[in-house]
Amino acid sequence: MILRKISKKIPCNVFFLLISTFLLVGCAAVHETKTARGEVIREWFIPFTWGRVEAFAAWPPDRGHLPRRRYPAILLLHGADARAQRFRRAILAHVHDEFFLISISLPGFGASTGPEDFAGPKSVEAVLGAVRYLDTRENVRKDGIFIYGIGQGASAAALSAARSANISGLILENGFYNLEQTYGRVSQKQQSRIRAVLGGAPAQTGQAYRERSPFRAADKIKAPVLLLHSQGGPYPFSGAEAFVQIIRGKGGRAELQRIKKQGPFESLTHPNIANWVIPFIRKILKTR
Repeated sequence: MILRKISKKIPCNVFFLLISTFLLVGCAAVHETKTARGEVIREWFIPFTWGRVEAFAAWPPDRGHLPRRRYPAILLLHGADARAQRFRRAILAHVHDEFFLISISLPGFGASTGPEDFAGPKSVEAVLGAVRYLDTRENVRKDGIFIYGIGQGASAAALSAARSANISGLILENGFYNLEQTYGRVSQKQQSRIRAVLGGAPAQTGQAYRERSPFRAADKIKAPVLLLHSQGGPYPFSGAEAFVQIIRGKGGRAELQRIKKQGPFESLTHPNIANWVIPFIRKILKTR
């Protein structure tokens, strides 16, 4: 009612400008709380020219260290049908291991601006924006920013690492690395979903498939990579094997670990963070 009265007193374009400004201010809100142990929990949106990206993070308490203590950071990227809060339980568990942990909802997921682009340019931009945020934090190690991605998140992480020197390591779980080849090896249901997002099959929209294929940028990935891949997962194991060989052939560091396919409950608790991600990160940090 109030907005209707206001709209009659001011020009239409000015009215919509005011409403847009109001909405953007609301999107920029930051919500921070503390746990009983003093860890900080932050929920907010990272702004981009095309919209916003939902983010959730937690980090250890400031215990008055001088100089201020810096922690290694892990950026967690979800797969299909998930969002940043999917990692909430894992983040609150592993912040006790003295890591700065952050997750984001990729474009089209959660409260992030859509549509979904299937590890495309906006997903990569969202990942790089989160990396830039970590790089500005006084309590994050500059040589300790790592990414753990699952499915689409794994592919977006690999593409991001090809464009950023601030990523210290990658853990990629069940991702796709050559989308043109992957398309021909997945189920018809998956093919239909990919076509819906990319506007057609590889023969019709080949460039869209190529720009989402990390193997084409393997020579630019300088960070060490651990690939976790399960037999019978959403994307063929052979794709992970080929990607490892490509990275090594370009002079990079990559290793592949076969993992078991997780059940619904395990996929909620993310046991691979404790089993593989943190040990891999600590192994790298020992050399720093």
